[in-house]
Amino acid sequence: MSEPLRVLIAEDEALILMQLEFLVEDAGHVVLGSAATAAEAIGIAREVRPDLVFVDLQLRGGSSGIDIVRALRDDAAMILVFVTANAQHLPEGFEGAAGVIAKPFTEAVIFDTLAYFSECVRAPPPRSPLPLGLRLAPAYRDALGV
Repeated sequence: MSEPLRVLIAEDEALILMQLEFLVEDAGHVVLGSAATAAEAIGIAREVRPDLVFVDLQLRGGSSGIDIVRALRDDAAMILVFVTANAQHLPEGFEGAAGVIAKPFTEAVIFDTLAYFSECVRAPPPRSPLPLGLRLAPAYRDALGV
């Protein structure tokens, strides 16, 4: 495996957060931190500069993952991926996020997504097929040329 991805997780449900942290680390990647609100996630992301940010749509205190994506989407070094049970509430184009994973997700979806985005970051374009359970945003798919 190439250099591990550096991952930030924006999730306010403790059990889902722990599951994602475990899966990311079990796949050989590094969790740089977690946040329960949009403001926390934006601050941490700007400080630690992750490769990948998993973003829940609805966060603590009424904040939204959309706020995270809007604040960070122009940073080409970060891949933003929604992980949400409310994918139908995402704006068309996912506000600049690379894709979305629907909850509930399986271990395989997270492992395959991490491998796919690892290729996108470390050795683009990805050679692996698009993981089942991951929907890419049209603009991101076009940028990859897949």
